[in-house]
Amino acid sequence: MEIEVRLERRRQELLGRIDELRDDGLGASFKESTQELSSYDNHSADSASELFEREKDFGLVEGLQAQVQKVEAAQHRLKAGSYGRCLRCGQRIEPERLEALPWAETCAACAAREVERNRLRPPVGHALPREHEMFAHSFRDGRDEVEFDGEDTWQALARYGNADSPQDAPPAVRVDEAYVDSGELHGAVEGVELLVDEEGEALSIHSREVDPDI
Repeated sequence: MEIEVRLERRRQELLGRIDELRDDGLGASFKESTQELSSYDNHSADSASELFEREKDFGLVEGLQAQVQKVEAAQHRLKAGSYGRCLRCGQRIEPERLEALPWAETCAACAAREVERNRLRPPVGHALPREHEMFAHSFRDGRDEVEFDGEDTWQALARYGNADSPQDAPPAVRVDEAYVDSGELHGAVEGVELLVDEEGEALSIHSREVDPDI
């Protein structure tokens, strides 16, 4: 019964915090929350600061809602008779852990493994090694394969622009050349295949005329 009371008390506490955040302005429009008749005369940085604070509050609400879901899930497990069992390994959750976190879903060992996995996971935006880059797992150009692979996918997209600029990818002189192997032939295995089209007109690679001596 004590666990049931603690869970419900925690649930009400979280819901109360959510209501406080919504009452502080999240339930109103941006214009109403800033109490400005018009944003025309406001500096853009001021509006950006207000928007940042509003987004932060929305993030806090989402975090609190996630905690509410965990508490309610624990309440359901309590009613179903499965409370206190680790959702990962099925073993009993340590009493000390339940005392500290009545809504705990995993035992201490499984929780520690999850923390370790998160620690080893690269942060968002981290520069990954080439073998882990997007599409790189299917780069097959060095294996004498001719199908449309990951590198071809990257090249097809990068020619329309990417984070690199010509100075980042020498000897590129154009934006549509600033990516890996931009000078490769596209749509052909040998250069001779790109000399002329069906009408006998010269074809181009990256909007440049093909060298007839290829």
